[in-house]
Amino acid sequence: MRVMSKLERDMEHMDENNPKHMAHMMKKMKDIMPAGALPKELDVAIKRLEAGEDPGNTEEDLGDFMGGPDEGGGGGYGRGYSHDSGLYDY
Repeated sequence: MRVMSKLERDMEHMDENNPKHMAHMMKKMKDIMPAGALPKELDVAIKRLEAGEDPGNTEEDLGDFMGGPDEGGGGGYGRGYSHDSGLYDY
């Protein structure tokens, strides 16, 4: 099974209210990404979540460093999503 497919399947069952489960999923994501692709704040967030800290507090203190389509996305580096008309829709 492809690594990304397995990660996507696991994320479907992620309990966003369980900090240790979130830390586990973030570690999996970090392991499959190329070195340096994710912000350094991810390591801090993982440690805090593993310690059982509330995910809301972690996000509040560190900010939304991962970003998302609504916040600019692209790992918090200001690279938003764009549409490539040369790609095919599935």
